[in-house]
Amino acid sequence: MVAARANGRGNELITLDDVSKHYPNGTEALRDVDLRIESGDFVFLVGSSGAGKSTLIRLLIRDELPSSGRVWVDGQDVVRMRRSAVPKLRRRVGVVFQDFKLLPRRTVAENVGFALLVTGHSDEEAREETERALSLVGLAERRDHFPDQLSGGEQQRAAMARALVSRPKILIADEPTGNLDPVTSWEIIKLLIRVNELGTTLVMATHNAEIVNALRRRVVHLDRGMVVRDEREGLYAA
Repeated sequence: MVAARANGRGNELITLDDVSKHYPNGTEALRDVDLRIESGDFVFLVGSSGAGKSTLIRLLIRDELPSSGRVWVDGQDVVRMRRSAVPKLRRRVGVVFQDFKLLPRRTVAENVGFALLVTGHSDEEAREETERALSLVGLAERRDHFPDQLSGGEQQRAAMARALVSRPKILIADEPTGNLDPVTSWEIIKLLIRVNELGTTLVMATHNAEIVNALRRRVVHLDRGMVVRDEREGLYAA
């Protein structure tokens, strides 16, 4: 099976085989994790603080490497990947963070298009893809505003547009509603559902049991670094 996935066959976009992560201070962040996420999935990654959610996400975008085990993302062996290949991986995996991480001195459009320009796209390509992404998240009319001129929800939409501008196969949302009020949180969730319905595989780390239980999507529950539950149409008792 491993060889088949590495050669791009099958429908799995993310595969973790017996993955563990240990830090020098003795922390065991992940233990013996096996996980399969197929193209088109919408997966909630849940668990208390320190359960291993953020570590797992960092492995998927190769911010870190596992202590043992193997990680495949879109057919690529992340562990054995050359450093020169990492930017290409990150164009296929968009990431949205809780704190937005927008560049304060650039407009919304500049924030969204920046990654395309630094990876060799022409000005015209960057402009077209930026307008598409801003339209998708409902921010076309705010394209020339700066981040401090936006509400929290609008800043998160801008961050989503930036993550989606390169048309990634996978979108990882790390606590995307953590800094938002309930009404705005649901607006972001509706947008994530739409992105998933358009074909993007979505992995969302969250503490929000209300959202998880309302949507009844796949739930992968981490506890002390281990996958203790993996259910379709799952619930989460935080």
